[in-house]
Amino acid sequence: MLCALSWWLAGGAMQSGPEAEGPFAAAIARGTLIVAVSPRPAPALNVGPVDRTSRVPDAYSAALASDLARRAGLPVEFLLAGTREARTAVQSGKADVAIAALPFAPDASVAFAPTAYTTGRGMALVLRHSSVRGWDDLRGRSICASRGSPFATRAAQSHHATLQSFERPLDALLAFQAGECTALVDDELVVRALLKQVSWTYYRALPGTIAPSPAFIASAGGDVATAAFIDDTVRDWHRHRWLATVRQDQASHLAFDMFNAENDLYCH
Repeated sequence: MLCALSWWLAGGAMQSGPEAEGPFAAAIARGTLIVAVSPRPAPALNVGPVDRTSRVPDAYSAALASDLARRAGLPVEFLLAGTREARTAVQSGKADVAIAALPFAPDASVAFAPTAYTTGRGMALVLRHSSVRGWDDLRGRSICASRGSPFATRAAQSHHATLQSFERPLDALLAFQAGECTALVDDELVVRALLKQVSWTYYRALPGTIAPSPAFIASAGGDVATAAFIDDTVRDWHRHRWLATVRQDQASHLAFDMFNAENDLYCH
């Protein structure tokens, strides 16, 4: 990471543009901070048919973007974009920042705050009487997970399992309960919240946890002031365990959604 930080600082030192104006100069001039975030299907907590074509910002990314904008003293505007599109949006200036599960890959047009914003550990759930006793037993088997999960991709690659991704985290849970996958991999906070529910007593967690794949916040290349501001913010999130608070909030909401789905309290 020291090499990455050195590259980041050296690359910025060769520039003489945006960083001289302070962080988020373009956003301040515009009056709003545009953040590219991953899209999700609209929440299903409503009565009646669900419009699966409707998209909203990923809740976790949106929470981070909103706090970043608050610290910058700007209102936030979300630009829905996948990982590749989010990077392109920053390169073209359509977005000031991208929080969309981007790996650390800086170049002349895109800078990255060198501190990853992913945190916590992932856990796996299997049927209580399953023959799967450890993570290595997942080899050649299937894993259910929400698309973009920082835990599931690493789990599938490390243990040679097949990953089945679902746009909504709730859909991954429902598919696992329906027997579509051998295991469910999710944030440890989600798994623990689910295991508190009566309907999940038929499942057990595998021993051990898995680290998340690191993801970083991107901004315009050469804008050292903005990248430094973002990195200070991410470090502060870690220092005060704010990211864990956001994860816990997301886990509680997902467990509540699952309870409602199991009890047919809304259409899904």
